Amino acid sequence: MTALTLPARRRGSLDLVLRTAARGAVLIGLAVVIGIVLLQVVDKGGGSGGVAPPVTQGGDGSTTSTTSDDGRPAAEVRVLVLNGSGVDQAASTKANELRGLGYAIAGTGDAAAQTGTTVACVNDFDKEAAALSRSISGSTVTAYPTEPPPDSENADCIVTLGA
Repeated sequence: MTALTLPARRRGSLDLVLRTAARGAVLIGLAVVIGIVLLQVVDKGGGSGGVAPPVTQGGDGSTTSTTSDDGRPAAEVRVLVLNGSGVDQAASTKANELRGLGYAIAGTGDAAAQTGTTVACVNDFDKEAAALSRSISGSTVTAYPTEPPPDSENADCIVTLGA
């Protein structure tokens, strides 16, 4: 019996490049999957990635935050921004600035023309009013109006922009 042998097929250089690229892509994909799995296993914190406020421990074992006492965090203060300055889109612009500082914007609108910018907050928001006023250059804190403006029922503070 005679054995029939065929010549070995020579791989073309293009075929070799494609196989090498495919092998590399599979290895990269495998590395990504392993990385994701490891991150899920290792990262049990579930935190937001932010920095926790400094905490000090008292002699009696109690802990207190050493952050400034501005009351509630900005995200928990709902602010209505009203434009009494006469400048187009001033309330929207200021609302976006405050949103960038973390405040929850309850809305924007127009108000009667006034001189100077005011910040007025509901009862028990005195510290928040002071903090909000500090974030708005040239503003002053005033008493919350006895007749609140329209659309202010969902707001804790009202910022009225003035000329």
